[in-house]
Amino acid sequence: MIMYRGAGFLTLLNPIATLLLLMWLWPDPNVAPGNTSLRQLLFGFAIGAFINVLLGTFLNHGTRAPGEHARHHFFYMPMQWPSLAIVIVCAVWGAIRVN
Repeated sequence: MIMYRGAGFLTLLNPIATLLLLMWLWPDPNVAPGNTSLRQLLFGFAIGAFINVLLGTFLNHGTRAPGEHARHHFFYMPMQWPSLAIVIVCAVWGAIRVN
């Protein structure tokens, strides 16, 4: 069971939706129709997660009482932090694997 609160579900939804939109608008000519390349996958996930970092920072910018969870969280972490981890993983993986 995925634990989220508020807009925390966007932590997973934004990168997937951005990848699908990227595949639809700019299909990779080097792969078969309906497939995606690693470069396109990492680029789509990174853009979607970065949008979520900005959105999470904006939505969770208020002060909270000690011990109170963020208003928009994913597994009890403010939604921008897991999204930032996705951006970093995509950047590192892209730097290592994509030529």
